[in-house]
This record gives sequence, structure tokens and C-alpha cells, in this order.
Amino acid sequence: MELMGETRGDARSERMALMRRYALILRLAYAVLVTAAVGFFVLQIDDREKAEWRAIAGRAKEHALILDALADAVAARVRELQETAALGVDMDDPDHTEHRFVELAADGRLVFRTDGERQIPPTAAVAGSLGAVDLDAASSEVRTAVRLLDDFRYLVALLPIVDRAYYVSVRGFAVLLPATPLQAEQFVSEPMRSVLLDAVSAGRDPTRSPVWLDGSDLPGAHSGIVHLAPVYREDRFVGAVALQVSVPYLGRVNGDFDYPVGGTALLGPDGAVLAYPQAVQSAVTLGAAYRNTLPEMVVRRIDQALDRPDRRVVGDGAVLTYVERLEAAPWTLVYIGDRWAVLGALVVEHGPQTLALVIVLTIMLLIAGWLTRREFVEPASRLVEHIKAAGEVGPSGPPRVPVAWRPWFRTVTAVFRENADLVRIRQELQIARDMQAAVLPRQPLQHGRLGIVGRMQPALEVGGDFYDYFQIDDDRVGVVIADVSGKGVPASLFMMVTRTLLKAAGMVGEGPGVCLGRVNSLLEAENDAAMFVTVFYGVIDVSSGTMVYANGGHNPPHVLKADGSILTLAPLGDPILAVVPGATFREGRTSMGPGDVLLLYTDGLTEAFSAEGEEFGDERLISALSQVRDRSSADVADHCLKVVDDFAQGVAQSDDMTCLVARIDPAA
Repeated sequence: MELMGETRGDARSERMALMRRYALILRLAYAVLVTAAVGFFVLQIDDREKAEWRAIAGRAKEHALILDALADAVAARVRELQETAALGVDMDDPDHTEHRFVELAADGRLVFRTDGERQIPPTAAVAGSLGAVDLDAASSEVRTAVRLLDDFRYLVALLPIVDRAYYVSVRGFAVLLPATPLQAEQFVSEPMRSVLLDAVSAGRDPTRSPVWLDGSDLPGAHSGIVHLAPVYREDRFVGAVALQVSVPYLGRVNGDFDYPVGGTALLGPDGAVLAYPQAVQSAVTLGAAYRNTLPEMVVRRIDQALDRPDRRVVGDGAVLTYVERLEAAPWTLVYIGDRWAVLGALVVEHGPQTLALVIVLTIMLLIAGWLTRREFVEPASRLVEHIKAAGEVGPSGPPRVPVAWRPWFRTVTAVFRENADLVRIRQELQIARDMQAAVLPRQPLQHGRLGIVGRMQPALEVGGDFYDYFQIDDDRVGVVIADVSGKGVPASLFMMVTRTLLKAAGMVGEGPGVCLGRVNSLLEAENDAAMFVTVFYGVIDVSSGTMVYANGGHNPPHVLKADGSILTLAPLGDPILAVVPGATFREGRTSMGPGDVLLLYTDGLTEAFSAEGEEFGDERLISALSQVRDRSSADVADHCLKVVDDFAQGVAQSDDMTCLVARIDPAA
């Protein structure tokens, strides 16, 4: 009795130790769960932040494209004006010799005539200091400037980014639109005219290219943006045409950047601020250098952004920056955003979901732990205790299994039965695979100088691809490759039926097109499973060196010629088999000479994927084929499959890979 009491005491101690270990395992599982949830949340926030960065970059890029398009429109119009002004006006043209459109007023100023037949826009103005003799000498140039008024009016009316158009002459006059006579006189008398002419003079830029000027280049407190081009007559510099960009409109366009946690600044080549969303509220002087007019904190952020790579969002502490340099104008778009605002929004958006997930998992773990302890751990520990105690019973034998433990025994029994079923199924699939391999040609075919070999790698235990080759008569050999829709046992059964019908039809000796038509009719009539098959069937005449073929929707084969060139047999446009009732199939013909290699294949080769998700493709297959010139049929087939396997780098096959190679050996 004392011994039995000690035994029961030891069993209870072991039971308590088991419970403690179980509780420790639950606590460790919960710690791992919380750690995994927090880690997942951090990774999710990091991924979402990178996604937000990409969204910012995309929107900034779109914004830059809009600004670039506006600048390009201005640049294109300036080039057109430059070409028009360079052509000038034909003085012998009767449409331009009867009237003068500019005259000297009583006080010596240049003004537009009001009695001419030509309609001068009321918003245009001319100013200058030409005398009567000079006016006659400059008549062609003046008339050219007046003719440009039509283009000026069109540009100012239809391009909201254009504020004003100019023609500035080295002779001392200028034509402006829109402008009043007083504004034109003021323009001529100020340094602005000289600055524009000097910027495009031959001494400054002999290439005669248009230039951009902004507040850093213009005199005084001018905050505008001007794009101008020189005008030459017979290699003589006579003036310039210019378009002035509307700074308010450019600011409105720049202010339309709609990402909520940042804004953009548009800078000129020398750092002049061309557009800034908070220009009015922050008292920013447009045209001034950003270091002299923007807040110190913004200046530091712009300096950081300009030192970083273009077209990439960079996060540095609390700041996000992005730089995009425009192509049509020497302008730089700088985005500055608040990184903490992005992260805060992401945490607010996704934090409750993660917290709810942790709470749900905690509740599930507690419930699972309680149920496991009640239904499994405690019954198991009692069973162990009961079995140990039963060892002391003697001849009465072991006790019956407790009722609470019986479901566990039934589960274990079911698992073992399912495992046995899986083993049986795999054995049957192996038998099916062996049977499928048995119906395919086992040995290469050598018919005269023609050598043929086939290879197949099923994606599953059994596949839907097949190849075949057989001798029709003393001169002709049939070659077949086909791909049944789907994979597994159904495709394998359909394959075997198709292969049997096609070989039976081919052995009769009729043409490939007739054979495919006959097989299609037989398959379609009994195709309740709605399966289909693509087939290429060719008949090679060894004596004549020709191949007649038909293609039922299959991949186009390749022929490696003896000279190393690759010929692809274009599809004939015929349908797949077992779908279209009464379908007919056309026939093609190609020649095969000594040393030529024919490669038939299924899409399992070309549609294999690498570990990076890249498709193998037809070009790689053609390249692999070109590397095995003067090799045997078996070497060609093995090489093509090996190249595909090396490309896939261990990635599981998504489809069966099958190929057939036929080669006409050169004469000895």
C-alpha cells in the first residue's frame, strides 16, 4: 500500500510538472504572437510608407510634366516667332507696299496708323526713337514686327501662361502686346530692352539659341520670366522676339499640387523663386534667390533636396524631399513634405486593425489553450497517471481508455488512414506515369540520315503533353507534338486518346491537314469534358528533303539551318482540335537539307519562369537552339531542357515541358 501511494504521488508530481510546462509554452506562444504582430505592423507601416513615397514621386512627376508642358509650349511658340521674324516681309509684295502701319507722331514718337487697311489690335503698342529717314530704312523690319501682332494676339489669347509678347529691335524700337503706348514708351526707356537684346546678342551666344531669363537676370525688382530668341537678317542681328510668362498663372498651376502633406517650389537656374504656394502669405519675393526670401527652415530643406539624386523621394528625419529638373526650361521642381504626418496618418489608419488583430488572437489563444488543456492535456496526464497506476493492479490487466481520451484515439486513427490513402494514390499515380511513358516512343528513330528523339518532363506525376514519331513508308516519317489543356490525370487520359487517333490517321499515309481534320472530328464528337489540344503534325520526306505540315494552334517550330540561321515556321492560323466541328486544316511546306535541325516544343519551355518572375520566352529558346549547331538530336533536346532548367533556378514547373528534335545528318 505504501508503494502504491508513492507511485500515485509520483504520477501527480509529473502531472503538475506537465501543467506547468504547458502554461510556460502558452506564455511563450503569446509572447511570440505579440512580437510577430508588432513586427508585422512595423513592416506594414514601412511598406505603406514606401508606397506613399512612390505616390508622392508619381504625383510630383505628373506635376513636373504639367509645368514642363507649359514651358515647352512657350519654347515652341518662341521658336515659331523666331522663324517668322527671320523671314521678314517682302517689300515688293503689293499687299505690303501701299500702306505704312507705323508713323512718327508730332512729338517724334512711333505710333500705329489708324487709317491703314490693316487692322491693328487695340491692345498693341509700339514705341521708339526712329527718325523719318530711319523709319524708311527700317520699313521691312517694322512691317515684320507689325505682322507678328497676329501671332502675339493668338498666343496671349489662347495660352494663359503667356502674359505679354515682344518684338525688340536693335534700332531702338519695340512692339508689345498687350500694352498701352505709355507702357511701350516706359519699356523702351528702361534697361529692360537692353537686357533682352544683350542676352541673345552674337557676343553672348553665337549659336542663336533661345534663352530663359527670370528675376535673377532681369533688371530692378522685376519678378517675371521671359523666354526670348534672337532674330537675324542675312547674318545681321536685328532684334529679338520674346514671350513673358505669367507669374501668377505659373503660381496657380504650381499651387495645384494636391498631395496633402507637402508643397512644391519652382526654382530658376540661379535659385530664383519662380513659384511658391505660400508666396503671398509668407511674403516671399518671386524672382529673388530662395536663400534670400524663403524661411530659413525651408532653405535648409531645399539645400538638402538639391544635394540628393533626382526623381527619388528621400526621407531624412521629419522631412521628405523630391527633386525633378524640367527638360523644356532650366527650372527645378522641389517637393518638401512632412514625413511624420505621413507616418502618423498610416498609424492612425492601420494601428486599430493591428490592435484588433492582437486582441482577437489573444482571445483565440486563451480559448484554444483552455480547450486544449481541458480536452487533451488534462485527459492525457490523467491517462498517463492511470496507466502507471494500472501497472500495480496485477492480473486484472490495464484499465479501459478514459472516455475523454477516446476522440483523440479516433482522430489519430483517421490520420493514419488518410496517410495510407495518400500513399495508395501516389502509387497509382506512379503507375499512371509509367503507363504514360510506356505509350511514348522509348527509343530514338534513325531512318536513313534522319535522326529523331523526344523528351518530356511532366509538371505533375502525369501530364497532358505528348510527342510521337513513326515511319509511314520507305521515304516518309511522321513527327507529332501536342499539348492537351490542363494537367494531371484528365489531361493524361485525353492525351492518350488523341495520340492513338492521330497515329492511326497518320499511318494511313494521308496529308497532315486531312489527318488533323479527321482527328478533330472524332475528338469533338465525344468531348463532353470540353477539353482541347494543340497539335503540330509534320511528314518528313527523307528522299526529297521536304516536310509537309499542319498546325492546329500549336507553338510554331524552329528550324536550325546548317549555316546557323534560324527559320521559324509561321502559324497557319488554324484552330485547336476538339473545339470546332468540321474544322479544316491547311498545309505548309518547308525544305530540310543535310545538317538542318527541326525543334518541336510545347509552351512549357517558353513559359517557364525564373525566381525573379521573368518568363523564358521564344528569344532565349532560339538562342539556346543556335548554340547546338552540328550536334546530335539527343544533344539538342537535352541542351534545350537544361537551359530552361538553369533559367528556372529550382522554381517548380507550372506546365509540362516537351520537345522533339529531328535532324538530317550531313552526308559522310
